[in-house]
Amino acid sequence: MTKENWPLIGPLGVDGAYVVGALSGFGTMVACGAGELCASWMNNQTLPEYARDLSPLRYENTGLINNLQAATDRGIL
Repeated sequence: MTKENWPLIGPLGVDGAYVVGALSGFGTMVACGAGELCASWMNNQTLPEYARDLSPLRYENTGLINNLQAATDRGIL
């Protein structure tokens, strides 16, 4: 589980390494979509707008991270 309770789906920064993890308590509900999103990353397909925000690349977006850290509800199941 990440601090912000969002999954990590996408490239890890090492050539050929990808992650589908930190699915927390809602993993079974999002497993198929998470796999599809990761496959899109792996095959250089068109990604949805939210793909970067669900990947480890989100930590480069200080505005997003600051907003997530300021949130009082993390949506923990």
